[in-house]
Amino acid sequence: MKILVSISTEQYFGDQIKKIDPSIELVAIHPDNKDEPSWNQVQDCDVFFLTYEFMFAAALDDSLTDPLINLCQQMQFIQIGYAGTDSPLIQSILKTNAKVTNASGVHAIPIANYVLAQMLRWTKRIDKHIELQAEKSWEAWGGDGELTYKHILILGYGGIGQEVGRLAKNFGMHVSATKRSPHDCKYADVIKHPDKTFELLPNADFVVSCLPADHETDNIINKKSLSLMKETAMLINVGRGNAVNEEDLIEALNSNSIACAALDTTKIEPLPNDSELWTANNCFISSHDSAHSLHAILRLNELFCSNLINFIDKKPLKNLI
Repeated sequence: MKILVSISTEQYFGDQIKKIDPSIELVAIHPDNKDEPSWNQVQDCDVFFLTYEFMFAAALDDSLTDPLINLCQQMQFIQIGYAGTDSPLIQSILKTNAKVTNASGVHAIPIANYVLAQMLRWTKRIDKHIELQAEKSWEAWGGDGELTYKHILILGYGGIGQEVGRLAKNFGMHVSATKRSPHDCKYADVIKHPDKTFELLPNADFVVSCLPADHETDNIINKKSLSLMKETAMLINVGRGNAVNEEDLIEALNSNSIACAALDTTKIEPLPNDSELWTANNCFISSHDSAHSLHAILRLNELFCSNLINFIDKKPLKNLI
């Protein structure tokens, strides 16, 4: 069995992968260079461990997209490194005859860490303290002081949302969430269908979007939903950028209708230089990197190895799309 991997995957995880079956042969290529070694010379591979390196490279260099899809067309099984499947590249990969699995759950912990970091950033007024230090000004700014008893509303209570809920509950917060299908979770005090979102918004101190991209989530954060939020509320988006009407959010921030926002995803990425989100009042921008973690790389490899064993044994694959 031939498995196509990145150079770094072979270097750090090659021995672990080859231990699964003595017939395994690894074929390693550079994710951002289709010529050395040539992607066109890759033949007879059965499995592609399509790590995030390939996805990032293709996002930055359009010339890699078609060669990458051509590689995928010869595969029987592809493990992708992203949880989301809305990108045009992944949609094209799903049209191949391969069994495709995603990385759902792998990035939940670092993304949830990001959410709590942003919540504490605002609650403890960290940015204000940085500003005061630059001015050598000894001035007390405690903000709200703590997260205890605060209400968090998590839109989209999947793997990421549940990890956010777990951490929030450990901080003594009240956790509400929306989920399309019925679900019981010891971390959530309230779980309702998304059509009840407007009922939940007025009580929320923090609104965290973990929503996927589809027609039902388009612009779900809009003028109406923002108007229902507290003036002291914070919006955090770690789902997809389509969920937020950015013009409405800019207006809400600049008019102090809500206190602040932290956006790890935006409608257009990279965020254009002329976007008013960059300068909106209390708008914290990060470049869709909340999932980055060395531990997440280890978890992804563990998921791939587990799925590879199942693929060889003709057993069900985890996260099959």
